[in-house]
Amino acid sequence: MRITAIEIENFKGISKRVRVDLKPITLLFGANSAGKSTILHALLYMKDVLERRNLDAITTPVSGRALDLGGFRNFVHGQDLNRTVRIALSMDLTGGELPAMAPTYDLPSHLSPAAENRVEQFYRAQSDILDSIKSATVEIEVRWDQESRKPVAFAYTVGLNGLDLIRIERESEKLKVAKFDWCNPAVSRPPTDEERRCRSWDLAEERACTPEEQNEPVSSLPDILPRFYKKSSGLLGLKKNWLRKDQDPIPDLSVRETLNLPEADSDREQSLGSYKGFDSDYIEVAKMRAWEGTEFLARLIFGPGKLVQDWLQGLRYIGPLRARPPRKGIPSDELNDWSEGLAAWNALEDEGSSTDLIEQVSQWLAGKDRLNSGYQLARTHLAHVDADAFRNVVEGDIDRAQLLDLLKEAPKSTEIKLVETRSGLRLDPSDVGVGISQVLPIIVGAVVPGGSVVAIEQPELHIHPAMQVALGDLFIEGVAKRGMSFLIETHSEHLMLRLLRRIREKAESPLPSDLPDFSSDDISVLYVERSGAEQVEILSIEIDQSGKFVSRWPRGFFPERMHEALPKEIRERVESKTRSVE
Repeated sequence: MRITAIEIENFKGISKRVRVDLKPITLLFGANSAGKSTILHALLYMKDVLERRNLDAITTPVSGRALDLGGFRNFVHGQDLNRTVRIALSMDLTGGELPAMAPTYDLPSHLSPAAENRVEQFYRAQSDILDSIKSATVEIEVRWDQESRKPVAFAYTVGLNGLDLIRIERESEKLKVAKFDWCNPAVSRPPTDEERRCRSWDLAEERACTPEEQNEPVSSLPDILPRFYKKSSGLLGLKKNWLRKDQDPIPDLSVRETLNLPEADSDREQSLGSYKGFDSDYIEVAKMRAWEGTEFLARLIFGPGKLVQDWLQGLRYIGPLRARPPRKGIPSDELNDWSEGLAAWNALEDEGSSTDLIEQVSQWLAGKDRLNSGYQLARTHLAHVDADAFRNVVEGDIDRAQLLDLLKEAPKSTEIKLVETRSGLRLDPSDVGVGISQVLPIIVGAVVPGGSVVAIEQPELHIHPAMQVALGDLFIEGVAKRGMSFLIETHSEHLMLRLLRRIREKAESPLPSDLPDFSSDDISVLYVERSGAEQVEILSIEIDQSGKFVSRWPRGFFPERMHEALPKEIRERVESKTRSVE
């Protein structure tokens, strides 16, 4: 599964709906206040809505102190409470990647031939639908409720294979299915010849059907729809198990250990199967189809949301200003704060972290073909022994066995030092230049396991151009070796040039053995700009397989360099030609 796009509407500076196509490495360029950071913040808000139902978010656990959304009144576009905030994530996936939403029904080990045939038909129909799924989209909508004077979740929409499958809305005091496409491409099939013949005449209008009408797709869902006794809706099990009781259309995406279902319609199952005589297995098959049909619908409707939620759980947001860790240690309430970088230092200090992590980060910090910062990392394990007990050790009043027991029971901690490669001097992070505190969280965020996407604002801040260049290789490695994605808001020409160089080098010859392959298919370069007060435009800057820009940059690729470097007479000729083209 790979997230391929985010769409945003009425959130912060974005008014009309914009689509941002995502690749393993996505770079967001543009002028200040154009809307680049809004794209990252939309991910943070969607994560908080799905995980904590924090519709009125001011801060989020992931963004920490680095971001203050200010609540719905502030982040809805134009502070207009009549607008609805919409955020959608699209993904490429196979049906087999959709997560099971409940355990498999436990059928008896021995069934009659008729029952086995019905079970086989059921699972074959499920398999055919799953095999047809290629993509999915999940959209949430939040709007202001005037009566309760607070934001409410208004709608949850899931699309499969490019078209909406279902839309669940809040309506007054209840939920309604505003749309359900029984013939969505993922859950339908072409008609058989017999079905086409049956469609040759429209009895209601007393006319011949058109070829288009005869070839309309046939829904596969009736073959797997759960049937309940004296209940008309096959979606009833979804409402009972995954939709909340407070008219919230955004489902609880937890996997259920058991399902609360109405009585299965065993009479219908008996009429549909070839059951004979005293064969009572139809009762068990009816229960199985009610359970498995409900779970399968949940997989189609809520499974994509579960995948998005799980992906967002691995989101690491590194804000534009990373903090230096204090000399006396990181406060406990900030240990998981990636936004200001402190979680990176905590990951290095963590006793559970392997020495491989320290070595990898050190290599990136100090390697001559990497950041070449002049510093390595050293982790020291400390045991905090009572002063009197230590005095007894020194004076020989405690033997070796007692000493080992004392050390075993003593509180433990670790500390991270930066080692100057030239002198070997061990320094606290507070004792070195600010650039190290800015870049180290980015290295750790790209190396430490468990991350799905790393969203970074201005990774180039306070670091030398040579380091900015090397960050390109860090991101390439994170994509190839750890399956991460990077969403980066930046102004760094140097970072862009390194990525273009790696694309070009792959086209000309194999990359160095220690670098993974990287091509133009792995990168999305987007230019964000404002078009009037109400609209943000996202321009995709295409790159060919030789690492050259195919699309023109708005006003040129970092034109400031040309403006400062060229002689005045040449600069004026170039600018005149550019104006005439525009």
